[in-house]
Amino acid sequence: MQSPLQPIILPQTEKAGVTLYLKRDDLIHPLYGGNKIRKLKYNVQQCLRERKTGLLTCGGAYSNHIIATAAYGKEHGLKTKAIIRGEELLIENPTLKDAAALGMEFVFVSREAYRAVREKPELAFDMSHSTKEDFYFIPEGGTNTFAVEGVAELVNEIEMPFDYIATPCGTGGTFAGLMKGIKNVNAKLFVFSALKNGEYVIDEVANLLKEDFDKSKLALFTSEYMFGGYGKMKPELIDFVKSFEEQTGILLDPIYNGKMMFGLLDKISTGYFKKGSVIVALHTGGVQAWRGFQPSFM
Repeated sequence: MQSPLQPIILPQTEKAGVTLYLKRDDLIHPLYGGNKIRKLKYNVQQCLRERKTGLLTCGGAYSNHIIATAAYGKEHGLKTKAIIRGEELLIENPTLKDAAALGMEFVFVSREAYRAVREKPELAFDMSHSTKEDFYFIPEGGTNTFAVEGVAELVNEIEMPFDYIATPCGTGGTFAGLMKGIKNVNAKLFVFSALKNGEYVIDEVANLLKEDFDKSKLALFTSEYMFGGYGKMKPELIDFVKSFEEQTGILLDPIYNGKMMFGLLDKISTGYFKKGSVIVALHTGGVQAWRGFQPSFM
C-alpha cells in the first residue's frame, strides 16, 4: 500500500527556501487511491473476522469514502450498502455511478435523517434494511479507531527526516491517524479543514486518540482556506487547481486537496516556514469526484 513521495518545486518553495514533497496516496489504486483505503484496511479485516458478509456505511453524494468502500468491499467478496445524504443523483454523479457499477446499493435520505444516523449509527441498519448479523457498519468518512491505525502507518513510509506533515480534513480520521503516527517524530501536523465550522473536529480527534492527542504538535486551519465549506469553491480555487496541474502534472480535487495545497503554498509564500524546512503534504485522492464536478463558472 506504499505510495511515492514526489518533490514539488514551485516559485513559492524556491523563494522561501523550503523543500516540499507530495505523498501520492492518490496513486495507490486507479479508482480508489487515497487515504480512504488506509481507513478501510483494518475495518475490512475486522468485518471478515466477525464473519459478516457486507459493509454498511454512509456519506455525501461525492464522497471518496463511498467509492472506496464499494471497490475495496468487492475485492474482498463483500456486499456493500451506503446511506447517501441528499436526493438521488445517480445519473449525473460519477462517484455514485462507479460505486453502483461495483455492486453498491444506495439508500437516499434527507439531511435530517442523515443527521440522525450520524448521532445514532444503529439507525443505519433499519434505514437500509440490513441486519447486524450480516453487515459491518463503518461510520461516515470511515473514521474510527481502526481507521486511525491504518493511517498512522503512513508516517513510517516516509524514510527521511521532515519537519511538517500536512493534510486536508473532513471527518478527522486522517488527522487523527497522522497525529498518532508522528507521536514519536519531531514534526508538526498541519490540518486544513474543508468544512465550515471545522473546529468541531478537535473534540472528535481528541476522543479518538485519548492520550495520543498532543495539541502542541498541531496547527489547525478551519476558516482561512475552506472557500465556503464542503463541496463549495470559488473561481480563485479552480484557477489554482488548474495552474497547479499545469505546473506539476498533478491533479488535485478542489473539495479537499486543492484547498489544502492552496493554503499550504500561501503559508509558504508569506514566510510562515523557516528556510530549510522540509514539508510533506498528503494527497488524499478524490479525483474521481472531480471528473463530474463542473461549476457554473468553468
